[in-house]
Amino acid sequence: MPVKARVRARSGAGVLVLASLLAIAPLTAAAPAAPAAAADVRGTGIRSVASVPTQPAPPRRISLGDTEVQFTWPVVAGATGYRIRLATGGRVLLDQAWSGTNIFIDGLTPETAYEFSIAAVNSSGTGAYSTPVRFTTPFDFVERQFGADRYATAARVSLRAYQAQGSASAFIADGTAFPDALSAAAAAGRAGAPVLLTPPTVLRDSPRKELTRLGADRAYISGGPGAISSDVQRQIATITTAAVTRLAGADRYATAAAVSTLWPSAATVYLASGRDFPDALAGAAAAGAKDSPVLLARGSTLPDETASALARLRPSRIVVLGGSAVVSDDVAAQAAAATGVATSVQRLAGIDRYSTAVAVSKATFPTAGVPAVYIASGVSFPDALAGAAAAGHRGGPVLLARQGGLSTAVLDEIRRLKPKRVILLGGPAVIGDNAIAQLLPLAP
Repeated sequence: MPVKARVRARSGAGVLVLASLLAIAPLTAAAPAAPAAAADVRGTGIRSVASVPTQPAPPRRISLGDTEVQFTWPVVAGATGYRIRLATGGRVLLDQAWSGTNIFIDGLTPETAYEFSIAAVNSSGTGAYSTPVRFTTPFDFVERQFGADRYATAARVSLRAYQAQGSASAFIADGTAFPDALSAAAAAGRAGAPVLLTPPTVLRDSPRKELTRLGADRAYISGGPGAISSDVQRQIATITTAAVTRLAGADRYATAAAVSTLWPSAATVYLASGRDFPDALAGAAAAGAKDSPVLLARGSTLPDETASALARLRPSRIVVLGGSAVVSDDVAAQAAAATGVATSVQRLAGIDRYSTAVAVSKATFPTAGVPAVYIASGVSFPDALAGAAAAGHRGGPVLLARQGGLSTAVLDEIRRLKPKRVILLGGPAVIGDNAIAQLLPLAP
């Protein structure tokens, strides 16, 4: 899939203006300038010829990150607008009209060489492009992935995880509740697909654009019409080439069982409480990395749909996520008995949700050198929902943080894992900047 970039201009008042997404196109020569206009100078009989603007000086780069860059340039005399051009490797990413003298370009690839130039425009045509400014995006060890809301954050996580190659499929879940998204995350990680979020009754622009960018042939909806309406399903169907598949049951437990039908069988099944998100969040990333489904329990009872799914999957191992207060020993025993085969039970738990996520990470990723570690809030689920699928796809864990920073246990686990990158899910209001200061000394 082609890389795409998002551009934003800052007005003099500092207002951000979003522009449309543009795909890579073959590098082509600039369009020839329009013929100069001739005008009669009144009373002289002399005709003067207006000219296109002069070539601008190279724009000045004022910021650079691993996925974004910002430029500014002085007003060119006689110009009524500009054309901007961003290229890499002989291909043009952006070539469009621009009205301001300041631009913020997002969606770039880390460790990639680019060149940026501008040309001034007036009624007579387009002048010569400036000398290109060449730059290379860095590779940041710590990266924040977030958007204006939970739906934009999920789209951003998808963009970063599938920036170059796109995805053949995508999972769509209700962004207002966690269970359906978490049950889908393991399946998405297994399929190498993202989880995108939308409200129940309307397909937001951010998931719509990301679904289009991915070029996904197939979409899976996790949840019934009360979670994702039939109208939203129809809108999704206009984007994908294949039929949209709905995986749903009467409640969250039955929906998780329906999602598990994507596995004809499974050697391992993860079992988590359906009443809270943290343990299932960490488990969904692990399950996706290990090609295993996640099923849900009520805590003190095993739902019939979960028991039926276990009987169909016939796993030889069940991994229980969290302590006996969230999934009781009796429920774990019921789950093992429901498989109809000899099944061992392993419980991964800590003294709290943060240490439970560490325990899941240690059991799932025993050796160092994981591609990425995702850090999610332990108290707020929305920004983390898409992260579990991305972590499962990339083969790394989800660890949990408080708003004020990371615990010693979490830092020790990151130190042990030696990841290439750490990704914070959500903005500073969700996970404070203190976490970045704690993480930077761990950079390889």
